[in-house]
Amino acid sequence: MASFKALIVMAIWTGIVGYGLYDIGAHLNENFRQPLWAVGIGAALLITHIVNMSIYFKVAGEKPFQWMN
Repeated sequence: MASFKALIVMAIWTGIVGYGLYDIGAHLNENFRQPLWAVGIGAALLITHIVNMSIYFKVAGEKPFQWMN
């Protein structure tokens, strides 16, 4: 159950970041082809992944996902 809660929080965080990137126009052709935009978008996605990992370990703890016993 802890893993499920962590996945929900991670999905919310990822959705917020995705909305933010969409809102600033990161998906448009003229933006992601420019080097500064590409580096910024890449950094945002990397930070999102790192925060997702830390959210998982804070909410679910350091136990792996357990299937039905």
